[in-house]
Amino acid sequence: MKKENHVFKSLHVAHLSHDSAMSLFRSTYEIAIPVRSHIGATADAILTELVADTDACFAQLFRQRKSVLTDDVKALRKNCNDLFAEIKRTISYCVKSSNENLNMAGKDLKLFLRPNWNMQKNVLPTQIEITINLMDKYRVDPELVAAGEVIGVNKLMTELETTNLKLEKIYLDRNTEVGSRPVSGTHLRPAANDSYMQFCTAIEQAARYTPNDELHSLFNQMNELRKTTHKLVAGKKKEVSNNK
Repeated sequence: MKKENHVFKSLHVAHLSHDSAMSLFRSTYEIAIPVRSHIGATADAILTELVADTDACFAQLFRQRKSVLTDDVKALRKNCNDLFAEIKRTISYCVKSSNENLNMAGKDLKLFLRPNWNMQKNVLPTQIEITINLMDKYRVDPELVAAGEVIGVNKLMTELETTNLKLEKIYLDRNTEVGSRPVSGTHLRPAANDSYMQFCTAIEQAARYTPNDELHSLFNQMNELRKTTHKLVAGKKKEVSNNK
């Protein structure tokens, strides 16, 4: 493995919204914890700080955002998660089917969903954005729609799309309601930023100088998270610019 290959995608962490940052930080430590015995003592120590700093920051942000609309947001998110779970169960069942048509259609849809198979583990705004992007890609691909028809998930896809749009609206309404309150920015965010950046540096160094298969895989997964975060933020900036 060449040393120059282990450089993370550039990302201005301090410029991320609280939601995007929390999604990135939490997703990072969730994929790192299972392989922490392979990343070295320094990275492991920083990982412990990343978990603590991120969770403390997230808890503070949640307290600040408590709203009368929170229960409605939770209910709609549960509906979305239940619909997506049913879609995945149907696909997984068809992948194991002896019926060739069901099997092939199931495999096509699982391949399509694989990068976001566990998207419900993301923080809410990222989950909403990923779902919107997935539905857009699904609708414009006639082969995917045909596969959905074969295994009978098109109605579920439509329900997920509709429910996710309702969720997005009430989530934005809640943010507007909370945003009308006096500003109380979190003082814990800088510590979480610093822990994340130190962890990335430690993983880069470990992947370069003490490489192993687990480190190489973790590096690639972390880099994909950074790329996804960059795309989502860039897309949001473009949308705001177009609406001006």
